[in-house]
Amino acid sequence: MSHAAEIRTAHVRLDGVEPASIIVKHHRAGVAEMKVDELTGGRLLHLSLAGCVFNNVLRLAGERGVKVTETAVKVDGDFTSGGESTGIDCTIHIEGDAAKAALKKLAQDAFDDSTVASVLKRATRVTLAP
Repeated sequence: MSHAAEIRTAHVRLDGVEPASIIVKHHRAGVAEMKVDELTGGRLLHLSLAGCVFNNVLRLAGERGVKVTETAVKVDGDFTSGGESTGIDCTIHIEGDAAKAALKKLAQDAFDDSTVASVLKRATRVTLAP
């Protein structure tokens, strides 16, 4: 299965557009809002982790019969001048029709099951294809 992603230039004016927010179709939530202050590699890395955990929250909630009414995943971190990560922090907010303890467990399980978090923790080979 391909997991390709693409970003392209867009020839549109930004008048009236909130540049830090993008609304996209989402297979579980209907729509999702992605936010970054600027399009940088570090922010995209953090957005990939946030998106993975967000997807896991909704998948696991469905599997557990929990109706999620609101969820937000925020990922933040910084980089040294040499490009090394100083660490990545993830916070998860979930509201739904389950007890607070069950929602907290859902958040932890969604984070623990994150493929992106797993790869970041272990690192991986990255190459430029010819």
